[in-house]
Amino acid sequence: MPQLTLTCPGIECDACANAIKRSVGRLSGVNEVVVDVAARAVTVTYSDAAEGATAVPGAIRDRLAEAGFEAE
Repeated sequence: MPQLTLTCPGIECDACANAIKRSVGRLSGVNEVVVDVAARAVTVTYSDAAEGATAVPGAIRDRLAEAGFEAE
């Protein structure tokens, strides 16, 4: 399964991590969202081949931005 790791400098606490997990986790095809608060990183494991899957790198970045976290 594809995996995408992004740096999000705006991650500051567990509340940020939970908001990211909820937001990104709602994308169809997302299997796992891991947020490392200390490293300010988000790793998303997703299936881009699943029927109706919307989890692709661009959509993941967009969802992070909608949640208020710019990804690098």
